[in-house]
Amino acid sequence: MPNDKRRIIIIVATALMCLLATVGLTVFAFSFLPVTKVELSGVTDFDKAEIVKLSGIKMGDKLYSIKTGEVEEHLMEVCPRFEKVEVKTKFPNTVVFRVTEKIPMWYIDVSDSYYVLDSKLEIIDEVQTKEHFREMGVPELVLPHVHSVLLGELPEFGDPENEERSDVESALEFVSAVQRTTFRARITTVDVSNRFDVKIVVDGKYYVQMGDVSNTEAKLKAVNVIITSDKLKDCDAAEIYAADPATITYRPLYNE
Repeated sequence: MPNDKRRIIIIVATALMCLLATVGLTVFAFSFLPVTKVELSGVTDFDKAEIVKLSGIKMGDKLYSIKTGEVEEHLMEVCPRFEKVEVKTKFPNTVVFRVTEKIPMWYIDVSDSYYVLDSKLEIIDEVQTKEHFREMGVPELVLPHVHSVLLGELPEFGDPENEERSDVESALEFVSAVQRTTFRARITTVDVSNRFDVKIVVDGKYYVQMGDVSNTEAKLKAVNVIITSDKLKDCDAAEIYAADPATITYRPLYNE
């Protein structure tokens, strides 16, 4: 009886080893098959053909030769719009891309060229017209003295003669405060081209004079009180004066 058990164990072990060997050989053989299929998922406006072209992978490449980590790094490098990229190979002939794009937060107009910025104010794309932004609800950001724009980087702006770079620092601080405000989604324009005369537009019709860049949080809270109240509901537009948040005033505007 013990011999029978030993025989059974040997037979089962041999069968498992044969099965594993078969699977291993199959996978090894499949790895030499060419790529003929691509799958794409995630949040992106790119189609599969565009992703494949950017990746450098070609239909017919051997599956085993694709170094997914290097492809991921390459895609992140060539396309600043990507927030995250995952590349996997799937036997016998498939490359799988999972792509998540950065969320457009602002756009800037530089000599009639339009650039998309993310929440860090890094440039992630260039488009031909600003109609694209209006459809998406992306607000315009007006920066002081923009003199250089490169994809994947913060635009270079500010008065080059201002050694303290205070105009740059104040602009970045103000925009950061705006991004945290509760009515961020309603803002259509932020103009920080002059740090002593900052302006924002809400809903495309409330023109807010913010004064200088001091006390920004309090000013934004005061503006929020006005635009979320019923005070402006019957007017077509309004001018709001928020330089002093303690005594904020507004003037309704009506179409004649």
